[in-house]
Amino acid sequence: MSAEKSQETSTSPDNTTDPKKSPVPIETILKNRVLQFSFRRAAVWFTKNEILLTNVLAVLVGIISGYAAIGFRLLIGFFQNLFMKGQVSFDLIDPMAHLDHFHRYWMVLLPIAGMYVVWLLVRYFAREAKGHGIPEVMEAVIAKKGIIRKRVVGIKALASSICMAAGGSVGREGPIVQIGSATGSSLGQIFKLKPSLIKVLIGCGAAGGVAATFNTPIAGVIFAIEVILLELKTSSFIPLVISTVFATVVSRIYLGAEPAFIVPAYTLEHSYELIFYLGLGAVAAVVGVMTIHVLYLFEDTFDQVNIPNFAKPLMGGLILGLIGLKFPQVFGVGYETISDVLQQNTTLMLILPLIFVKIIAMSVTLGAGGSGGIFAPSLFIGAMLGGAYGIVMNNLFPNITGGYGGYALVGMAAVFSSTSRATLSAITILFEMTQDYHIILPLMFACVVSDQLSWVLSKDTIYTKRLRRRGLNYSHNIGIDVMDIKPIEEVMTTKIVTASDDMTIQDAVERLIPTEHHFFPVVNSDKITIGIVSDTDIEAARDNSKLQDKIQSIRQIPPILAFPQDSITTGLKKMKRFKLTHLMIVDRPTRKLMGIVSAQDFIKAKYTEDE
Repeated sequence: MSAEKSQETSTSPDNTTDPKKSPVPIETILKNRVLQFSFRRAAVWFTKNEILLTNVLAVLVGIISGYAAIGFRLLIGFFQNLFMKGQVSFDLIDPMAHLDHFHRYWMVLLPIAGMYVVWLLVRYFAREAKGHGIPEVMEAVIAKKGIIRKRVVGIKALASSICMAAGGSVGREGPIVQIGSATGSSLGQIFKLKPSLIKVLIGCGAAGGVAATFNTPIAGVIFAIEVILLELKTSSFIPLVISTVFATVVSRIYLGAEPAFIVPAYTLEHSYELIFYLGLGAVAAVVGVMTIHVLYLFEDTFDQVNIPNFAKPLMGGLILGLIGLKFPQVFGVGYETISDVLQQNTTLMLILPLIFVKIIAMSVTLGAGGSGGIFAPSLFIGAMLGGAYGIVMNNLFPNITGGYGGYALVGMAAVFSSTSRATLSAITILFEMTQDYHIILPLMFACVVSDQLSWVLSKDTIYTKRLRRRGLNYSHNIGIDVMDIKPIEEVMTTKIVTASDDMTIQDAVERLIPTEHHFFPVVNSDKITIGIVSDTDIEAARDNSKLQDKIQSIRQIPPILAFPQDSITTGLKKMKRFKLTHLMIVDRPTRKLMGIVSAQDFIKAKYTEDE
């Protein structure tokens, strides 16, 4: 019996003498559990530390933006080669070098076909992909708590690349900014960040897109601060820098670190030459404001023209193709033509008409439903304007003026400054693109002159005019008060207790007073506001034994109304001016009641913006 027990013991699964079956030491078990517990705690702490998570996500946004910029260039090259050479290749080509090989009818048919395909993509997949994209990003930051649909990334890339490859007179930086911003918004939504941090990631995408497109990391940060976020805080500045660093590194790995434009050495010939640059800034302001008005004129014309929607891109493509027959330089981005002007390899008779032809070509492209940016067209217009201006100055004052290439360079920044009012971005972008410090004085001077004069001529920029038409408030000042741009409709109370003229005082006492509200809008059968009555008025009528009287006998005509798109600041000013405690919000065209706000609602909005 003892032998059997001995055998069982030797073959038992718990036999400690078998090295394969030996128990794990208690120290190892405790160590593994401590590591697992520490890892879980670290993961929980990391996900709860939103600032740290935002910085890590900024790295990812920057990398994606860098690759998006490269991928977008390849996509444009693919469609260019397919449309113009019938080949499969991803290299960007110069449209001017291949247009001569086209039959003339193909130069007209290509923009028509391209515009129609873009219209289909935008109409059926993502309407936000229409136009130049940056106003849509700004709208997401101002009014949508940073929410951009994920599908915008792919549709914008596809639509804009087809549009440009088919001859659309637009640029590639706007789409890349929108693609990068949509990436940042998508990541913020996935990790369920609060709106303020999602907006920071949108800025990271915009900054990374600009940095990777133009090889301008500093300008990328400034553009995001000056145009997208409108704030300069450590909590947003650091992620922006992180994003641009990684986006630029990715871009330089594949595209190199050379400047976007190679320009000849520049020197300021004489101090008096600054006077001529002042004149260039003034002319650039006028041309920039004209560009804004022409663009929206064409957009309105295409919107209002009485033809089927599908025919509008066909009409726009036809107009663009006919323009290109005479001025093929306006097809696509136009960087090759810009380089010719900067290198002083052109003539006044060529570049002077291109100023106005490019404005029309860009306006037709975007007005008819095309997709692409307005940054590159602004640079193109500015280069043609500066080049023409410089040639004239060279002829008039040959002894105290430099080459017209320098004027073209400054003109690029000055026109962009007037159209966008992003003056610091314009100065920095052109400085980084050329890496020439000698140009900085005339560059700064012309840009600020252009900025200020364009502000006198037009309060809206090429971006903000679209926002204003959508009823959104926008300020150009960095560090703006949220109440200056936040619309009243986001804070108004929509569950309203209303009264009507045929309601008796008795009904009001029974139905209105128990709600503990102090003011009650009086509306007619169509919900149109016709007056207001207070609880004090109702109680006074009751005390005077007027229970059977109608509300009509005590209602007051509302002294002032506000609209949903008005800013909170506008509402507060109205309340202060008319000494009101409540403000009724009505639909602008119909005057139907939509909500009511109090001063307390405004104060609450100030401190709960991003909760």
